[in-house]
Amino acid sequence: MRKMIYLFLFLLGFCLVYFFWPQDELPVIKKVNSFELISTEEETYQLDNSKVKIISFFYTNCPDICPLTLSDMKELQTTLKEEGLFETEVELVAITLDPEVDDLAKIKEYALLYDADVQGWKWLSGSKEKIEEVTTTFNMVAKKMDDGFVTHSTNMYLVDGKQQIRGIYDMATIKQNVDNDKIMEDVHALLQ
Repeated sequence: MRKMIYLFLFLLGFCLVYFFWPQDELPVIKKVNSFELISTEEETYQLDNSKVKIISFFYTNCPDICPLTLSDMKELQTTLKEEGLFETEVELVAITLDPEVDDLAKIKEYALLYDADVQGWKWLSGSKEKIEEVTTTFNMVAKKMDDGFVTHSTNMYLVDGKQQIRGIYDMATIKQNVDNDKIMEDVHALLQ
């Protein structure tokens, strides 16, 4: 009988510690270099603006992953607006991987397909060299093929106000959406 009481107390103690121990904050995965790119509003966008950012890369001729991901980001835009976080505390950032084709006018038109509110969803481009610097700082692999398609990594990034990557997520596929619930959970953790 005594062994049962000890076992019960041990399990009770374990459960209390497990459920009530303070949770660690999101880890710092990597500090990224600040950068400046040009937005579709023809303004200089600086990464080091102290806001939390959800960053994805795209190109307008992308046949699948990019448009699926951007559709899911449209839902993130709605959620962030409903929670009063959009633009003031959290920004969505979409960076082209094909600046030679995706000029600002083409990106601006493309952003309309996703009802993007450019006050808090920044659509960015720059010179080929600038884009390569940005992709390098995110360890994003991208290569333009002879047929015009761009093969690229399929990651999205959560960046805190100190330019630190705090989360990496999969872009959407035909079989799986972006995990917006996890992204929002992590956004809330950063804002606490």
